[in-house]
Amino acid sequence: MRFIVSDLHLGDGSPLDDFDQDENFRRFLEEAGERRRAELIINGDFLDFANLKLEKESVKPFSRMGNTEEESLEKLEMILRGHPLVFKGLRSFLDKGHRLVIIPGNHDVDLFWPKVWSRIAEELGNPDAERLHFEFSGVYRVGGLYVEHGNQYFADSLFANFTHPFLRDPKTGKLRLERSWSNAFLPYFADSMRRKNPFIDNVKPVLPMVLMGIQEESWGFRLKHAYKLAAFVLRAGLPPFKEARPAVPRAGRSPEEEQVRGRIWRALTLIPGRRRGVDGRDLATLEEENEVRALEGGGSSLLELPEEAEDLEEYEQAFQRAFPEGGKGEGLDLDPLSTREDALSQRARELLLSPDGIDVVTFGHDHRLYSNQYSPVVGGRKNKFYVNTGTWIPILILTKTRSKLTWKDLSDQRLYQCLLTYAVVRNSRGHALAELRRFA
Repeated sequence: MRFIVSDLHLGDGSPLDDFDQDENFRRFLEEAGERRRAELIINGDFLDFANLKLEKESVKPFSRMGNTEEESLEKLEMILRGHPLVFKGLRSFLDKGHRLVIIPGNHDVDLFWPKVWSRIAEELGNPDAERLHFEFSGVYRVGGLYVEHGNQYFADSLFANFTHPFLRDPKTGKLRLERSWSNAFLPYFADSMRRKNPFIDNVKPVLPMVLMGIQEESWGFRLKHAYKLAAFVLRAGLPPFKEARPAVPRAGRSPEEEQVRGRIWRALTLIPGRRRGVDGRDLATLEEENEVRALEGGGSSLLELPEEAEDLEEYEQAFQRAFPEGGKGEGLDLDPLSTREDALSQRARELLLSPDGIDVVTFGHDHRLYSNQYSPVVGGRKNKFYVNTGTWIPILILTKTRSKLTWKDLSDQRLYQCLLTYAVVRNSRGHALAELRRFA
């Protein structure tokens, strides 16, 4: 049986570290380790190198070039000191004979450094390559299962060469890690923001949240951060980096690109956004709008899949048992994959309908958990699963249902969810089956 998690974002254990689920993750590993021949797949952004700052850094704010190998190794030691329980649990999991697969994400491309990977292997007891595997290709394929972090489908987290993310510093001749646009932007732009407003790491999408802050804070705050935003865009360009863009220009801008440019223009000209306060509004009612409230019902899983599944009928029956009203599970995002237009869903459809024998696609990255497990039909083909495993850090998604939230509201911890979701993938009659569960 395979277990898949993503986006743990382990930091240095400081108050600004978003991951505080060490004990729960240890228990999760213990339970997964009770299975026979278990495999744990950590699908990207396991370690949050991108948000760690060293006392002395040689990285330039506007540059695509990031850490040297020694700087990445120093950050790894900070993470190891901050989360000893997690690594002790992983070592115990491996000692039982199970397998661990780690796939890189945009926050932990530092894993490509040989010394960094060697140090992790040492911390985990130096298991052999069969039990500890680093997926250098960024894509893990086994049978009908396809696992990828997903950052390469977003302009702000795109790497020109994700499987070899190194650049040569022309001044020193040293190798450095390539950085994505967001990996350069957030440390430069949001460091002072983060210290005043720690919640900014946990709000998605990032750009609307940032622009909300610029337009709704004090004039001093607006001027400072509007200047920093303008300076970064002028030097680096809009995502991705100027020098990392495709050589052939696109025919035109999409509506999404026009919307992004409009938001940035309004922020740079300091036009205050329309304040849509929640005056007198009971924040508890916001729970009714949460996309994933149905996952809070207790128990460690949403619903067990039938042990043997030959067709869609069993899944339809399972869906009706779980949600007898026939709706979307009190807000759980279970709309058919065929109706979803985000970048990851589009890519999942392509993969599931390809002739490559893929039955299950699993992504992470955008922190938006999703599963079509109760209606696994794509393009008329049955038993085709797409699961996004979400994140293990507190998260607030700025959806249309939260359009009335203000910058001040974002500091209210009651709005955030930390659901500890993971995917379980197993084989049945030669096909891969998947479900999304919550660890509780």
